[in-house]
Amino acid sequence: MYQPTVGAVMMLGSGGDSPQEQLVLRGQRAAALDLIDVLQAEAIAPVVVAAPSLDWLPADLNVIREVDEPGAPFHFGRRLAALVDRYDLSPVMYFGGGSAPLVDRSMVNVIAGMLCRAGAGGPGGIPSHIALTNNLHSSDWLALTDLADALPIIRQADRDNSLAWLLHNSGEFEVRVIAGMRPAASLDLDTPSDLALMAHHPGCLPHLAEVVQDEQLRAVPVEEIAAIAATPESHLALIGRVSPAAWQALNRATQCWVRVYAEERGMVASGRIERGEVQSLLGLMIRQQGARAFFHALAGMCDAAIIDSRPIMASQGVWPSDADRFASDLFLVDAIQDPWLREFTAAAAEAPIPVILGGHSVVAGGLYALIEIIEKMHS
Repeated sequence: MYQPTVGAVMMLGSGGDSPQEQLVLRGQRAAALDLIDVLQAEAIAPVVVAAPSLDWLPADLNVIREVDEPGAPFHFGRRLAALVDRYDLSPVMYFGGGSAPLVDRSMVNVIAGMLCRAGAGGPGGIPSHIALTNNLHSSDWLALTDLADALPIIRQADRDNSLAWLLHNSGEFEVRVIAGMRPAASLDLDTPSDLALMAHHPGCLPHLAEVVQDEQLRAVPVEEIAAIAATPESHLALIGRVSPAAWQALNRATQCWVRVYAEERGMVASGRIERGEVQSLLGLMIRQQGARAFFHALAGMCDAAIIDSRPIMASQGVWPSDADRFASDLFLVDAIQDPWLREFTAAAAEAPIPVILGGHSVVAGGLYALIEIIEKMHS
């Protein structure tokens, strides 16, 4: 019986010039190297790596190198479609930079097996047109079959976060969220806070483990919040685009009381952030009472807080730079240029309770990672 060969495409960006942006870029590159080792151990080939610069790849690494054209306008979907078409990759796995630091060999094996069995029929058969992803509404990685039919859809995607949703809405592909087999595998390295979580995670692989020793990450109180979450009858607040499944998993894994305020899920994939339509009740409270009053009120209700701060930022009408957002996550108040974000971050840093600031991952895949960190503490 014919067994198709599964290939992979990895795409990474360039990162900014600030120390905090370079830290995240180093983490994403390190995670990419770890993932290449995992893919090649499971006979995924070829592996295509595309980025503005590839001088960070070891010279003897057996991958196809694709340097983005300097100065040319970048469009995610057209770039990915061109790479898939050029190397005739079908079925294929796609990974964004830093999108899979906890995807291991067993998970790759399951994904590849499902792709290879697609369309074979039989009881419990897998459809011929299938896409596997970590998140239907905000995908960071995908694996899919029948690329001839998928390419027109892929070309429409401005960013990888919207690709799974586009495939789903096309009506041509069945999209399944596969990260459920190991939920922590949905963690994506988008921010310094994600790196800080990996610094304490028992599954951190060698290349990334070296990067997350960076002193800057010690400002993120992962250990302190993990200890609080592991304490019976403690109170933990989760704020932002909180994954319902993730906070329920935290509820089951701990005996702490979880206070959840979830808002603006899907703000990126839906385009609300680009259209300036993001609204935040907590953002309104901060505008009316001030950031310090907000954090003092929060401290009166809980012992610690994990905050996806991006909806609150977006609701202010000004989207800060990557450098400012990452500086906020690391509590580098003096490095922040935006006055509103500087005040907000200073208030978080001075809060009477430990606070983690970050992006979507800290209240989604990051919560699953936190559970595994807590389990490690008690093992």
